[in-house]
Amino acid sequence: MNIYFMRHGETDWNSIRKIQGSTDIPLNQNGIDLAEKVSKAVYEKGLIFDSVYSSPLQRALKTAQIMTSHYDVEIKIDPRIKEFLFGQAEGVTYDELRVNPKFSSLKNWFLDPANYHAELGAESYEDFFGRINDFLETEIKPLEGKAENVLIVCHGGVVRGLFKVMCGWSIEHFAQVKIPNCGLNLVSLKDGKYSMVYSAKEL
Repeated sequence: MNIYFMRHGETDWNSIRKIQGSTDIPLNQNGIDLAEKVSKAVYEKGLIFDSVYSSPLQRALKTAQIMTSHYDVEIKIDPRIKEFLFGQAEGVTYDELRVNPKFSSLKNWFLDPANYHAELGAESYEDFFGRINDFLETEIKPLEGKAENVLIVCHGGVVRGLFKVMCGWSIEHFAQVKIPNCGLNLVSLKDGKYSMVYSAKEL
């Protein structure tokens, strides 16, 4: 079984490098255009998704709707693939996060993840990776043998989390990988085991 997963299209907060997390920011026009471009490329390659999952946040759901606009398929909304909750850091720019001592631990999520500790209303790694693992175990693994192509539309942090849980990425690698908006990733599932095919491929 092929598991495709992608980050949503661009938002205004992406363009000015603000941390979004659970804040529900819509796609901007560039994000819509990018999703439409990827959707068209995928469809022209003959790739049809049997099962589609989306984060409940509108930037992901709109991307999922665009990705499946050429055919009829149910989009299942699942809160377990919602973006990481950054608490008081949401709405803050990355530049401010790096220099403001208030966010001394939160900045480690991006810069030194082994030393990240939840604070200021942010989520813990235990909760974050726990919900991703639960989603994979209860929703995705049972589809093996029933579906050929699955699409998960989510967020940059969740894409990294999926790779970590499925492919055993280290926490250091987790922070280093750049996840582009609408970059398409592919992991295969065979006999209950995951293997990476490609990461952050832009069509």
